[in-house]
Amino acid sequence: MSKLPNAPLVEVVLELRWKIINKSDLSKIPYLYGDIYSLLKSKYPYRESIVPPEIPMDILINQPAHRFRVAQNDYPLFQVGPGILTLNTIDSKYYWDSFSKNSRELIAAFLNVFPFQNEEKISPSILFLDFFPFDFSKDDAYSFINDKFNIVFNQSFFPNHSLPKDINLGFFYSISNGDLLVTFKKGLNNKKEEGIIMQTKVNGNPIKPELKEITLWFEKSHEICSDVFKNITEGELYKSFK
Repeated sequence: MSKLPNAPLVEVVLELRWKIINKSDLSKIPYLYGDIYSLLKSKYPYRESIVPPEIPMDILINQPAHRFRVAQNDYPLFQVGPGILTLNTIDSKYYWDSFSKNSRELIAAFLNVFPFQNEEKISPSILFLDFFPFDFSKDDAYSFINDKFNIVFNQSFFPNHSLPKDINLGFFYSISNGDLLVTFKKGLNNKKEEGIIMQTKVNGNPIKPELKEITLWFEKSHEICSDVFKNITEGELYKSFK
């Protein structure tokens, strides 16, 4: 799949969540880190602890506790915690074909070592983070959104003539794959530069913990996010990415 050479993409995050209900569920977690690592250490040999080991697992539910990288401070990486598994990469390392392959390998390894019960389900999501440099002290964020994106955003309830100092705009829809979220917020990139962060995310409904079903969900959700990005930036902004 071709890649936009000047894409505003910052990070892509694939995520799986499952319910941790009782101590029996928590008891499976300490083995999970080592079991996945043993299957994937040839690709992700560099290990990190995200949280101190003395912190109890029951307060870390849905938070990554361990990180595994291809090399120190490098991407892609995957993270594991009680009730959560993520695969992360950045723009310079992102090609959907390779990211999709890595996701299948990670999910297959996870399902191979984690003992789900018959009725248990898993909740997938995929997130794309894009960054657009913007100086809030000099320019009008509302005008920027209206001019650059296929969005009409304005207000007539407050007669303010100063520039908006922040922005927090979101669109939320129920779709066939779950819920689609597109948000715009003030933020910083990894160089501490100020700008506007666009998040495009699909949160899936709970599905069976089966490789084929999960993989198909991610393929379809990637297509949805890709179409949303193209449609919302269509015009001069999208041309600037080529």
